[in-house]
Amino acid sequence: MLDKLKWKFQNFMMGRNGLDETAKYAYIAGLVLYVISLFVRSSLLYYIAMLMLLYGLFRVFSRNVAARQSENRKLLDEVNLQKQRFEQRKEYKIFKCKGCGRKIRVPRGKGKVEVTCPVCGNKEVHRT
Repeated sequence: MLDKLKWKFQNFMMGRNGLDETAKYAYIAGLVLYVISLFVRSSLLYYIAMLMLLYGLFRVFSRNVAARQSENRKLLDEVNLQKQRFEQRKEYKIFKCKGCGRKIRVPRGKGKVEVTCPVCGNKEVHRT
C-alpha cells in the first residue's frame, strides 16, 4: 500500500522542480513570520507568512524547472556574496563610490588612503 502511494507521488513529481534552497528559505521565513504573528497578533504578518508558504509550494510543484533553477541560482549567488562580505568585514573596509555606486574593498588599518574607483576613475580619500 505504501509502496503504491510512494510510486504515485514519484510519478506526480516527475518533471516538477521539487524542493530547492529558495523554497526552503521561503518555508523557513513563512514559519518564522507565522510564529511572530501569533505573539504580536498581527494579521499583516500572518498574511505575509501564508504568502511565503504558498510561494514555497508554488516552487516545489512548478513545472517550469529552468526558470526555477535560474531563480535559485540568483538567490544562492546573492547569499554567497553576503557570506563573503560578512567573513571579510574584519580584514577589509568596503566603500561605495560616489560617482558610479560600485563597492570598493580596501584593507583595514592603512590609515587615510586615496581610493580610486576602477570603473569610473573617481578618487576619494577614506580612513581605513
